Amino acid sequence: MAAFSKYLTARNSTLAGAALLLLCLLHKRRRALGLHGKKNGKPPLQNNEKEGKKERAVVDKVFLLRLTQILKIMVPRTFCKETGYLVLIAVMLVSRTYCDVWMIQNGTLIERAFTYYKMGNLDNRIANPDQLLTQDVEKFCNSVVDLYSNLSKPFLDIVLYIFKLTSAIGAQGPASMMAYLVVSGLFLTRLRRPIGKMTVTEQKYEGEYRYVNSRLITNSEEIAFYNGNKREKQTIHSVFRKLVEHLHNFILFRFSMGFIDSIIAKYLATVVGYLVVSRPFLDLSHPRHVKSTHSELLEDYYQSGRMLLRMSQALGRIVLAGREMTRLAGFTARITELMQVLKDLNQGKYERTMVSQQERGIEEGTQVIPLIPGAGEIFNADNIIKFDHVPLATPNGDILIRDLNFEVRSGANVLICGPNGCGKSSLFRVLGELWPLFGGRLTKPERGKLFYVPQRPYMTLGTLRDQVIYPDGREDQKRKGISDLVLKEYLDNVQLGHILEREGGWDSVQDWMDVLSGGEKQRMAMARLFYHKPQFAILDECTSAVSVDVEGYIYSHCRKVGITLFTVSHRKSLWKHHEYYLHMDGRGNYEFKQITEDTVEFGS
Repeated sequence: MAAFSKYLTARNSTLAGAALLLLCLLHKRRRALGLHGKKNGKPPLQNNEKEGKKERAVVDKVFLLRLTQILKIMVPRTFCKETGYLVLIAVMLVSRTYCDVWMIQNGTLIERAFTYYKMGNLDNRIANPDQLLTQDVEKFCNSVVDLYSNLSKPFLDIVLYIFKLTSAIGAQGPASMMAYLVVSGLFLTRLRRPIGKMTVTEQKYEGEYRYVNSRLITNSEEIAFYNGNKREKQTIHSVFRKLVEHLHNFILFRFSMGFIDSIIAKYLATVVGYLVVSRPFLDLSHPRHVKSTHSELLEDYYQSGRMLLRMSQALGRIVLAGREMTRLAGFTARITELMQVLKDLNQGKYERTMVSQQERGIEEGTQVIPLIPGAGEIFNADNIIKFDHVPLATPNGDILIRDLNFEVRSGANVLICGPNGCGKSSLFRVLGELWPLFGGRLTKPERGKLFYVPQRPYMTLGTLRDQVIYPDGREDQKRKGISDLVLKEYLDNVQLGHILEREGGWDSVQDWMDVLSGGEKQRMAMARLFYHKPQFAILDECTSAVSVDVEGYIYSHCRKVGITLFTVSHRKSLWKHHEYYLHMDGRGNYEFKQITEDTVEFGS
């Protein structure tokens, strides 16, 4: 259906309908002029014989009357071929619209699955999943379609010609050709065996090349600051050279196989066909030819020879189709792997290289904790976050904290601190259900009541309004009853009210990742937080580019509207806005305590 929708576009359908109606109109016009000329006994007037001024063409009542008269010529009766064409075009347009709706409904399912993140971060069985989801799936579909078209017609020809030839020269001829097909097919299949593996390798190298290019685009500014253009150039050239060398060997192998295929499937098949069909005619005592004249023998020979030639050509096409089938086997292996991984991810099963913990346990002599993704329990409850004997571990198997226990109620802000790699971001990924729970029990609000604000906020494609209400749309905003005036108050609260006038209003569309500065993007993310009003919010160094006074106002406003905060920051100025602190030392230890006057503040 997707392939049908690709060619059945509104533009193509409209052009086809317009061309059809125009041809009908010209045909009717030519007949009318011919009849008029015969009736008057003179040829029709030419353009240079027309008199009078040209009337001005406008859309009015006269135009509608003229159009009605012309339409009567184009569609002379209710039931005619022109009406059938119009109905056919209408059906095609409705079918295309239905295909578009089907594609939208099924294509947007990925928005709620979030499976792509799990495939890339929680499971390492598939490298470069974007290559699989786009290029490999498309090539697999095209290969299946081509294979069907290349096999259906030859199979039909073989069945018909076997029936005809069996009655003409006996079953020995078709049986010999089928035997040749089996032998040559097995021989060529054996030779083509490396194509499947080489196809998989080709898609793998293409994915790696796409990845290094997209990575360069994403981190171009940092690379420019480091003056790392030469190093990145070497990396890209290395990956590109590996891809080119493989493609060179693959193309050379396919060229060699094409040469062998042509000899076996075309030329030898034709020779075998003529040899088989000529044997009954070389035997003069054959019962079929005893009473036949010389001309009848020639007619029978040429007829049988041409049918057997067509049959041999059909057999040759089937043999050559085996080449595409071998290539299809490579795509099938990749797609099957993708389907299996997606099925496992949807069932909560993850596979990743988990050797770090075991090796460390053997070296240090410590007890190894069995890690089973999804072994923990998650309970949804409002106004509370509680970790009850939860091991904090990465999907790769590294245990950051063996047994995490603490409880936070709404209204009590928590400051999270510790060195890099201690598990701060890992804690948030578990809270956001991006990482699996390896044990214990986690009590938390549902995902819609938890909001994450990263250090580098994401700016979506769309209008200025979309930046504030993301991931909601305009309809969601209306359903919540939040007006643009309220959105303006959110911007004013974070000192971004001038953005509205500077960028041309709420419906202005810009590349917001480039238009907004680092501090403006962080404040825009805080305005987005005010709009959603979650029960809990996770602030991951999200005010590092914001001044202290604006930062203080943001925390005060969050407390005022009832948003409980988990903050990752090294600023001492933020301690006064929190009731508890969670400190991780990076060696598997942690402490969760209430902030008092005697608490020693650390940071900058």
